[in-house]
Amino acid sequence: MPKTNRKLTRVVIERRDSTGETYTQARDGVLATLTLPETERQAHAFAAAVALRQAHAGEDEPTARTAVERIQDIAAGNGWTFAEAQTWFDDPGNELLCETCGWVAAMACPECTGCGCDNATCTGWRHKEFMDPDERAELERARNECPECGGDMQNHYDCRCHDEG
Repeated sequence: MPKTNRKLTRVVIERRDSTGETYTQARDGVLATLTLPETERQAHAFAAAVALRQAHAGEDEPTARTAVERIQDIAAGNGWTFAEAQTWFDDPGNELLCETCGWVAAMACPECTGCGCDNATCTGWRHKEFMDPDERAELERARNECPECGGDMQNHYDCRCHDEG
């Protein structure tokens, strides 16, 4: 089988899986868009994705447009297909809680306000789990720091307040 037919089949299957169309409908749609210039093809695909989100997710047109743009960004940023990015986007655990720290609903801490902005103040296990290694090391240093001289109280290095006697 020629490579072009395999590629066409893959694209048709991807469209069928992401849109819910039958294989024949998806193939007709792909073949119809193949004759269009690239910019028109992308515009057509974008409009189709917006219409599908409106129909299946019950979103209004501006919300669906924003969602499709975000899904395209996620797909491009991670090297995913549109369908994979859409699955990730629609997962309620991936809903963004905080623009500042980037925490999502699955990361929410039950012991504080819930977001990563509280890493320095909350001692909840979620904060340690989702911290960068640098943040963990900084928190550990702050916890072991002598309040009087700033030395390490864990092993008493550089702590001049520790009584050697």
